[in-house]
Amino acid sequence: MLGYRWEWRHTLASTVALVALATTGRAHVDPAAEVLPSWSDGPTRSAIVAFVTAATQQDGQGYIPPEARVAVFDMDGTLMTERPLPGAVLPVVADVKAAVAKHPDLGEQPAVAALLRGDVHAVLAQGETGLAQVVAAAIDGRDADQVAADMAREERSLPNARYHVPYSRLAYRPMLELLRYLETNGFQTWICSGSPLAYTRGMSKEVFGIPPERVMGSALQTHVEERDGKLVLAYTGKVEHVTDREGKPPVIHLAVGRRPVFVGGNVGGVGDVAMMRYAMDRGGPSFALLINHDDAGREFAYAEKGGESLAAAARYHFHLVSMKNDWQTVFDPSIKLPGPPQGPADIANVAP
Repeated sequence: MLGYRWEWRHTLASTVALVALATTGRAHVDPAAEVLPSWSDGPTRSAIVAFVTAATQQDGQGYIPPEARVAVFDMDGTLMTERPLPGAVLPVVADVKAAVAKHPDLGEQPAVAALLRGDVHAVLAQGETGLAQVVAAAIDGRDADQVAADMAREERSLPNARYHVPYSRLAYRPMLELLRYLETNGFQTWICSGSPLAYTRGMSKEVFGIPPERVMGSALQTHVEERDGKLVLAYTGKVEHVTDREGKPPVIHLAVGRRPVFVGGNVGGVGDVAMMRYAMDRGGPSFALLINHDDAGREFAYAEKGGESLAAAARYHFHLVSMKNDWQTVFDPSIKLPGPPQGPADIANVAP
């Protein structure tokens, strides 16, 4: 895994602390600080630890059987940064022009047209649907296996325009700690992302410790072809399903077969509210975590103009994470933080 690596001493230290508490009546180490060391002491971290602790106590009201301990997270903006452009765009920018030259109709899609004219604001405004359109156009006609290999290589080499390191190094350190904490307590972690599967699966295991078979994402249409005497899956340039907003719960149902009990999303596009409500309405203990991008110095500051996600958090009792106040660090400490961004990066600065 690039960047932060979970250290088992965190789990061991918390166990020792609990034993000390039971035997001497006092603890020398705060268990929450040990298992979630990049989180600030406060109500959010305390709520996470209380929920997980209750979920594993068989005789308690908050107990959740092991088979039901499913945790689902959005990826872009929740587990890793998604600005100044979603990471899935970088590996395909150079391919879009070539694809449109071959099939001009692809350039009529709003996000593709915006990308070609260098309008970052318009690309972002298209949300996950636009992202899927861009990637689908770029890989039109290509072998799915080769695309997966190319995507996995390029997403580890092309730098984010602000941090000057690949997106695969820009996972949020506190969220990596949370994933490991949940897994240590018997939760099965999944990703449900609006980014195309061709991108998300290429980094899920190495960056987040989540195997590709537990990744859900937007599906780009393929068909079977015979090439050089072998059957291959080839992309058609069309989007089959966008895993965003109300499109997330059906995908979770198909892939997992049950509602998650723990779910994480972020503000910025209202894309995760339906998924979070789906978990909260399961009829048993549940926990929804909403990441608020309010730290322009270390990351970015953005939200929907109408504040829809923040309003949903208040209405449906999501736990709101302030990046600025709840996280002691955002990325791996080796990553140098630049000054606050002045605005979305010019595509010319990120395109090969």
